[in-house]
Amino acid sequence: MLSCALLPMLALELLQGPDELSYDPNVVGDLGGYSARAEDVIGMLGGASWVVVGGSENVNGDFHAFLENEAGLIDLGTFGGPLSEAVAVNVFEEVVGWADSIGANGAVSARAFSWSAGSGFVDLGDLGGYRSWATDIDIYSSFICGTSETQAGDLHAFFLNSASGGMVDCGTLGGSWSQANATGNMTVVGQSQNTQGFKRAFLWSSWSGMSDLGALNGGISDATDISLNGYICGWSSTGNPGEVHAVFYQSFPISQIIDLGTLGGGISLAHSINNRADVVGTSETISGDWHAFYWDEDTGRMHDLNEFIHPASGWVLESANHLTDSGWICGSGTFNGRRQGFVLRPFRMSVLGSTAGTNVTFRAYDLEPGLKVYFAASLMTGRFPIPGFPGLELGLHSPIRVASSVVGVGTKMASVSVFAPLSIKGMTIHFQAVVPPRYLVSPIFSKTFF
Repeated sequence: MLSCALLPMLALELLQGPDELSYDPNVVGDLGGYSARAEDVIGMLGGASWVVVGGSENVNGDFHAFLENEAGLIDLGTFGGPLSEAVAVNVFEEVVGWADSIGANGAVSARAFSWSAGSGFVDLGDLGGYRSWATDIDIYSSFICGTSETQAGDLHAFFLNSASGGMVDCGTLGGSWSQANATGNMTVVGQSQNTQGFKRAFLWSSWSGMSDLGALNGGISDATDISLNGYICGWSSTGNPGEVHAVFYQSFPISQIIDLGTLGGGISLAHSINNRADVVGTSETISGDWHAFYWDEDTGRMHDLNEFIHPASGWVLESANHLTDSGWICGSGTFNGRRQGFVLRPFRMSVLGSTAGTNVTFRAYDLEPGLKVYFAASLMTGRFPIPGFPGLELGLHSPIRVASSVVGVGTKMASVSVFAPLSIKGMTIHFQAVVPPRYLVSPIFSKTFF
């Protein structure tokens, strides 16, 4: 019989390591032009709601900020100029970015903006100059960071509490400029010129000011993201000519800069880090191509995200721009040769119950409504080709079909309960979920029955 019981949302926030990942790549909508990219995504495991923001070329050849959620795609527009970009969104669907504005003399300049369905476009102001760019918003609040021109004509990082305060100049590391990349818990990270003229990653807070985060071998560095619990990622030159590597700034148990390596080439850039210290970004491969990567602290390995989608998907994932705590990833790449933004939904399953002689419930998460999910089981792992779908196979030996279920509306979850016979008591059973038309196979879920 079908089970309609839902796990509490906190129980759904289960994170898995890279060897247990399987993703369903989805095309982000575009505004009619040739190219689009996704910059930030909010998505919960279980798929109850999601939203993605970014920029897309429209039919006129201009590039506009957009927001897409389950209701559809919205062109956010500009302040009158040709270009805009949405770079971040919080759980309240407040969006920040920059948009062109046309001045009284006809000059086009970028202005930092926030947008919401209720308020529309709001100009966030500046530090005395005219140009400004918003680069991030705290996921649970209206804390915003960005970069603005000062009255003296320099560019400085700023922090803004848009709900109650004005724009705060974060200063520099002693040089003439700084730029903010991300904010979390009232802190800001980015890059600044120091007193020696070097470009260095920084951490800023209102209570301690700006500090230099360092670099590999004393070189150039940039901090690109900070999680709510203070994990920081970025990139640094390595000391070898032409080499730039993604890095993780670790503060516990010791303070150090961890080189995340590359996918075989000389360059990698980290773009986003979550509260588990998983990192995503882009890296040059040994063949000179650019591929999106996923790095996790548990194994200390960098993985090509293209390994976690099926080759039949038509995608080449080139850059991963944001990663959520529940495993959703957005970025840009090519889909059947066309440059598009993508959202990766983590496809996973669980088995609830482990007592032989009772009902157990199978669940598969993060899928579009109406898809039919098949659950299979085996005593041994192996390789089993799925008939009718070349290149698609289960990681099970001689699997049997346990049950099937259709993904429900709203929860984005397939759920089915079946009876576990007494004969499997003491056995470890391996399970997988599969959606053949989407070329999706979940990671293997193993459970011992008592």
